[in-house]
Amino acid sequence: MDWLVGILLLVVGMVIGFFVAKYFNEKQVSDKKEDEKELTIKELMTQQASQHLHQTKRISEQISAQSEALNKQIEDYEQLLINHSTGADGKSINYFGEHATTYLRNSSPSEKNNIPDADVQPLDFASQGSGLFSGNEAVAEKESK
Repeated sequence: MDWLVGILLLVVGMVIGFFVAKYFNEKQVSDKKEDEKELTIKELMTQQASQHLHQTKRISEQISAQSEALNKQIEDYEQLLINHSTGADGKSINYFGEHATTYLRNSSPSEKNNIPDADVQPLDFASQGSGLFSGNEAVAEKESK
C-alpha cells in the first residue's frame, strides 16, 4: 500500500506540475507575442514616419522651386513694365498717344438731358390737382386740342 500511495502522490504531483507549467508557459508565450507585436508596431511607425518625412521634404522642395519660378516671373514682368513704360529715349510713352486720346474724347456721344416742359401735364393724370389716373381720357383731351 505504501507503493500505491507513493505512485498516486507522484501522479497527482505530475498533473499539478503539468498545469502549473502550462500556465507559466502560456504567460511567457503571450508576453513574447505582445513584445513581438509592439516591436512590429514600432517598426511600422518608424517606416511610416520616414516615408512621411521623405514626402514632406519632396513637397517642400517643390514649393520652393515653384516659389523661385514665381519670383522670377514677377521680376521679368516688372522689368517688362519698366521697359514698356519708358521708350528708348527714356521718355514716357502714352498708351494711345495724344491724337488718339483727343479723338476718343471727342467722338463719344454726349447725351443731352431732355427736360420735359413743366406746362404739359403727364398723360396719366386727369388734371393737375386731381391725382387720378385718366387713362384714355387724357389722350382724348390732347387729341382734341
